Amino acid sequence: MEKGTVAIVNLQNPREKVIGIIHEVLPAGIVIRGIDVNSFQDWAGQLAKDDSAHVICPTTMFFPMHRVIRCYEDEDMGDVPSFSTQFANRTGKPIRDLLQ
Repeated sequence: MEKGTVAIVNLQNPREKVIGIIHEVLPAGIVIRGIDVNSFQDWAGQLAKDDSAHVICPTTMFFPMHRVIRCYEDEDMGDVPSFSTQFANRTGKPIRDLLQ
């Protein structure tokens, strides 16, 4: 994975899944700017309504490597749209622009 890749990171202890843009991958861990996947639909919905009171906002996080189960690029899989595609379809904005 390279800096700037939109990715999903699966974590353990506690189990979490985060979507975001990779800032850095280090031997000690991964730095990603994003949000929890469980908040994704609410975040996209608030931006689609152009709600000026953004309750859900991306944050920059560091996860130690011992918590990372897997990290994979967010991409369409056949007829199944990626989170990035879903976000763009719903808000009219590229997810990358809001995670920079």
